[in-house]
Amino acid sequence: MSFFWRGVLSVYPILRCCVLSEVNSGADTYFWKDRWLNGRAPMYVWHEQYRECGQQDASFKDLAHLLEGHPFCEDADLVQIRDRWRNSGNDVKDIKRWALNGTGAFSVKSLYNFLIDGGVRCEIAKFFWKSKCPKKINIFNWLVWRNKILTMDNLELRRCNKLPTATCVMCHADTESVDHLFLQCPVARDVWGYFCRLLGVPEPPISMTGVWREWRGSVRPNSRVAVDLVVKALVWNIWIARNDRIFNDKILPATCILLCINRMLLSWFDALADGAKAKLEDTMAIVRGSLEFLESRSQRDRGDCTAEEAPYRSTE
Repeated sequence: MSFFWRGVLSVYPILRCCVLSEVNSGADTYFWKDRWLNGRAPMYVWHEQYRECGQQDASFKDLAHLLEGHPFCEDADLVQIRDRWRNSGNDVKDIKRWALNGTGAFSVKSLYNFLIDGGVRCEIAKFFWKSKCPKKINIFNWLVWRNKILTMDNLELRRCNKLPTATCVMCHADTESVDHLFLQCPVARDVWGYFCRLLGVPEPPISMTGVWREWRGSVRPNSRVAVDLVVKALVWNIWIARNDRIFNDKILPATCILLCINRMLLSWFDALADGAKAKLEDTMAIVRGSLEFLESRSQRDRGDCTAEEAPYRSTE
């Protein structure tokens, strides 16, 4: 078989899914595989009957007798189509309509757009995955947005919480949820407040879904790429600090978390190509100044956040 025909046959099932059939004579319509039942193909409605049928490629006309029995006779739409078929003449051809445009006529453009379509739309995917940070941090933040990480409330739902309580380990004031841990907890509020003042952006919302929707939309367009990185580094480091408390019995103050976020942001910036660096230079200059300030304050406070207590959180 030639390369051309292999390509044609590879998209044939897709072509069939894009064609709607109106039964008249029934001779030109596949009983099982064509979409003649109000946009549905019977093979997807009655799976068992299709698998057991020895005439899977038969026409509607050839298998019309099946419509008299169970389970087909119980479908009101199918009964209506059956009765209309009985009253139509055998010389009237079945009608085929292309489902991907309003004219009902096939067009290469509509099929091409269908084939390259990205599938289910996500309101944040267009910009979310373009952030210049490590893939695992992108994925983690995505899971946070989807509320799919193992916070205490999610562990409770799964009956997997090994701790005696579902209270937030950062503040011991409320149940640990995604929204509480990363936005509502006093530690998280301190961290968010610092970066909001530093970058001149609005105060965050009360939910993580709002962060990537309305709140991001309120940020100046020329600052959004940099702010995206800050948010992802912030969320990641709060999670690391939370795990340090649970698994390592290590309590880090908010200043240490701020230091780690600044260092992480600068490491990402250093790894960028020159063209990408130019777009973030102003924000990274602010972050450098922030890091110098925090390090000097940490040293003045006798090492609240020493290298041993708050190591750089490598993302390699």
